[in-house]
Amino acid sequence: MAGPAEVTFPGKQQQRMRMRGTKQASISVQKKLGKNLENLLDNPHIAIPAIIGPTSRGILRRDKMKGCMKEVEMVARKKENQKWLKRRMAQKGGDLVARALAGSLIAAHEEEITTVAIFKHPVYGTASYVRRGTGRPTHLVGIQMHSNSQIRLLAWEELARNGYWFFSWGDEFICTGMDPAPPLDWLTSCLRTSSLRFEEPEGDGSGTWSTHDEGQSVNLAFDCGVEVCVGLEALKTNKESFVQSIALSMSPPKLVDITEIDVSYRPEGWPEDGEVTEAANEAMNAVIERWLRLEIEDTKLTENLHDAFAEQCEDGLIIGHRWYSSDDRDSFLDDLQGGALEKEAISAVLDSIEGGIRVDASGEGHWLSSDLVRLEDGSTHSLLNAVWGKHGMDVLETLFDLTGDAAEDAFEKQLSRGKAFGSFLRKVDGQQSGARLLRKFPWDDGVLPSPLDFADTLVKKARADGIGTTTGMARKAKGDGNLAMGWAWLSAHGKGEGEAWHFDPDIRDWGGDWVPCVDSLWAASEAVGDSGDVSDYVAAMELLRTATGTMQELPDF
Repeated sequence: MAGPAEVTFPGKQQQRMRMRGTKQASISVQKKLGKNLENLLDNPHIAIPAIIGPTSRGILRRDKMKGCMKEVEMVARKKENQKWLKRRMAQKGGDLVARALAGSLIAAHEEEITTVAIFKHPVYGTASYVRRGTGRPTHLVGIQMHSNSQIRLLAWEELARNGYWFFSWGDEFICTGMDPAPPLDWLTSCLRTSSLRFEEPEGDGSGTWSTHDEGQSVNLAFDCGVEVCVGLEALKTNKESFVQSIALSMSPPKLVDITEIDVSYRPEGWPEDGEVTEAANEAMNAVIERWLRLEIEDTKLTENLHDAFAEQCEDGLIIGHRWYSSDDRDSFLDDLQGGALEKEAISAVLDSIEGGIRVDASGEGHWLSSDLVRLEDGSTHSLLNAVWGKHGMDVLETLFDLTGDAAEDAFEKQLSRGKAFGSFLRKVDGQQSGARLLRKFPWDDGVLPSPLDFADTLVKKARADGIGTTTGMARKAKGDGNLAMGWAWLSAHGKGEGEAWHFDPDIRDWGGDWVPCVDSLWAASEAVGDSGDVSDYVAAMELLRTATGTMQELPDF
């Protein structure tokens, strides 16, 4: 008994099923693929490389390329036998390239291409192809997009991983077998179409290809007689990868295996006759190898080379990409970003630091076993912040003679708060300005014989805290010699009349003879405070020694 008739409702349209990963082919895609498939049917060898090198390393090893070519040739001969091609494209065994070629030839026999599969690759991009049979997408798209010199390499990836070398450019597609010998025409074509502009040698293209940059470069030497000189300056602004434009035209894309590397990078300031250690050269060559493997972008190559060089540098000072000799500390300090006090603090750190340190762009310090001091951002704050925990006490003692509990307190406050070092140092400087001034004088306290030591003490106190603070010191001095010096000091500053009653007449008579020399000593001390020049002060102290009858010679300082 017949079933009920199907009821068709108005407006109902026929639904079409589409497999995941496919789409309706646009007119442009239909034309492109249609033309490629038509050419493939006319000449299946259009997607197959010409073999010009040895495909086996010995009779004991299987010649995989020979086996592949044997099956591919069989498929090519059967290109008109659709029944046979359908069986071959569905087989689970046999050569994968031959299976994909069979499926592609079946697609070529079809009158219309309506649905295509989408192939997405992180390097080669997106392409459309016709999915027929059980062939892998990489093989199918590589064969059907044979007009694309890079994508057609995808069909031969397995063989490339097994030691075979393929080079593709323009309409040329060759396999050099197991010999990685880049053809001259392939290399020159890649260089001409690369993202860099080269000055070409005359003739067949062999010779030196140069970006004609002045300065540092990477040199790549190929067996086909081509040397490529790539300036690092040209790479800094290169928007498209130079290496990728060459490496993606070969399979495997191991550019590092077919070239010899030479790097001429040196940081700014490095002496022309300065030697580069073998370790530094090896580290920079390793960077170039990573670049050739597409692991480093062109714009970051110089930065990576500098890091490799600096990591092997044993001594010196570095700001950014500039190197300074340890003997050229003044230039290093001048180029730092920061105030005078901060730079003095850096100088104190350089005097006390053992080993080296690298301060990265985030301000974090990394201690080094070498003697290199390296700053990436060149600010005094970043270096001081990185070393403060280890050398903060050295800075406080060197700059301000600050020790003991007072130094510990200042050190801990800055360590915990991390304020700007400029304001912190200026605050401590204001509190310790007298200590900084005292360091400029030639003799420490207690070194000179009495009463010269007392005169030196009065001068330092007056320069640091004012003359008024010395009045009590002068009249309360212990010992007749020091009391006489105190009277001479007060008289030299016009305070004798008001303080005379504190001194015995004999003391006043004795000290009165020293007033001119004390006055000269005070005048000479001004130059010490202003410029640090102690020559006049030492001469004035020698005159005072003679006037006081002190037999002991002035000590060295």
